[in-house]
Amino acid sequence: MQTAAIAYRVADFLKQHPPFEFMDIADLVALVARGRVKFHEADEYICWQSAPHAPWFYVIQQGSVSLWDESVNPPTLRDIRGAGDSIGLERFNGVRASLFSVKATSDVVLYALDAAAFEPLLQRYPRAARFVVAYSAVTADYEAPGERSYPHQIFLSDLLRDRVPLHCPASTPIQEAARLLHEAGAQAIALTRAGELDAILTAGDLLNWVAAGAENPRQPALNIVSSESVTVSPSTLVSDCVLAMAEAGAHTAAITDDGSPQSALQRIITIPSLTPAFGDHPVAILREIASARDVETLRALNERARSWILDNLSAPSAADWLASFSDFVNRSIVRRLLDLLELSQARQSWCFYGGAGRQELLTSVAPSIAIIGDAPAAPGLESALSGCGYLSVEPPAAATLDEWKDRFSGWIRDPIRKEMYRSRPFFDLRPVNGPRQAFSDLETHLRAELAAGHGFLQLLANDCLASLPPLTFFRDLVVEESGEVTDRFRLESSALQPLADVARVFSLAAGKPLGASTRSRLEAAGRLLQSQDNIFQEAADTMSVMLFHQARAGLRLRTSGAEVPLPMLSRHDRQVLKSGFRSIHQLLEFTASWEWLEAV
Repeated sequence: MQTAAIAYRVADFLKQHPPFEFMDIADLVALVARGRVKFHEADEYICWQSAPHAPWFYVIQQGSVSLWDESVNPPTLRDIRGAGDSIGLERFNGVRASLFSVKATSDVVLYALDAAAFEPLLQRYPRAARFVVAYSAVTADYEAPGERSYPHQIFLSDLLRDRVPLHCPASTPIQEAARLLHEAGAQAIALTRAGELDAILTAGDLLNWVAAGAENPRQPALNIVSSESVTVSPSTLVSDCVLAMAEAGAHTAAITDDGSPQSALQRIITIPSLTPAFGDHPVAILREIASARDVETLRALNERARSWILDNLSAPSAADWLASFSDFVNRSIVRRLLDLLELSQARQSWCFYGGAGRQELLTSVAPSIAIIGDAPAAPGLESALSGCGYLSVEPPAAATLDEWKDRFSGWIRDPIRKEMYRSRPFFDLRPVNGPRQAFSDLETHLRAELAAGHGFLQLLANDCLASLPPLTFFRDLVVEESGEVTDRFRLESSALQPLADVARVFSLAAGKPLGASTRSRLEAAGRLLQSQDNIFQEAADTMSVMLFHQARAGLRLRTSGAEVPLPMLSRHDRQVLKSGFRSIHQLLEFTASWEWLEAV
């Protein structure tokens, strides 16, 4: 690199690839000026596993290299990299030696760049720093800076700074409370008792009271409050507040000093007050679903909800709370359909299973439904779900409680002949409507069967090893472990499925058989097996990354998101996903060791 012209040509090349694309050209020219060009012939080693880092790190200008794990016998291929990819970036994440041996698979031209000169640039360019982190670990929060803030990033205290709460004693007559609301132009008023929050009276409560006959306007306003109070602290995220309101079926919430009803009231939150954080009202969508008159209205609301989810899907870190909101949408639609179809029978317990049971459906795929009850028929439900815009609608799995108990006993006691591998999604069963006693009885039965042993967990864990993530992305192709090459990333079968399957095994082993998300199951396993917490935490972050990409592809293309076309994945996306592949491999290897069974 002897002339300024050459330095600019190299800088122009770097500018086309991350992390250099996030840097100013002047800084790149200065970096290149301290570097050199290196050439390696095919099969020549560029660096060796566990060797200390050289003063340089490398960017491939042409050719390709392979990364090998030589700590195992025989050595295992871990990655393939080509033009624009970097070698040795992990050093900037605190890794003191080369993670893998790197060998040229063809004649290779490398740009060797001074590591000491590059490191200060990571402080100056946060987007570049986030890309570099992805070379060593899964990162679930890498949206571009400067974009608008999203609900999972905004605290209520920042959103509602200048709103003064309207309040009066809980014994205040309805007529007086209505006057206070009218004069203030407010939607809600806090009802207090001895200085503590007792309830929140809304304009909707007053309308309901009037519609019912408006009897005794001198009675305490507390008597006509229709929903329980939701209290949160100022440091609560907007996303968590929305979920708490949705869970309680409340149209308002109160901010108190410490989040409890006993501490001082600071603000009252109504649906309109959340508007600045959203392009739509997520709680309003749920309210409209609950009162929808027909399937056509539900379809429009379902599409509106999916559009809103896509708009707020800013980063993998948003996927978890949006998955919970999507679950509220699915539950609300199913409950409304049951009412419209007159299927809400008290003797039936309606459940979700599979991805819906784990609260991991962000796309328009229909939730898988199981019915526990003596009269499990559900005429018209499939066509109604299709009419609501859902994809891949399946008939409900229906049986009596005793029949469900027999099925689970068969899967656990005789998993091979009963084809348990086809029934794993039923171990994600979660009640969503109707009485819960039948579900509780089934869960108690399942715990007793698991406690009896039968070698079920070993077989279930072994089945998890059948699905492996790809080896890498290379030249706009997916390279599978088998050597197969394709232009589509089979995200669901090769990434989401092994994560969900392994998490289910650890949850069953811990005696918590049903109704939990993959992320919560992995985090619980990390707390149980603390020496391996890093494996489970990385796997949990990987799950968020995979859900993000499935949702983004599925919502944009109106598909299930099971497969993602590679053009939808940026270089940064691919690097984070590749780190996720390593995380899944580590989790599978640990699961296969069986040592963890003694600690559970």
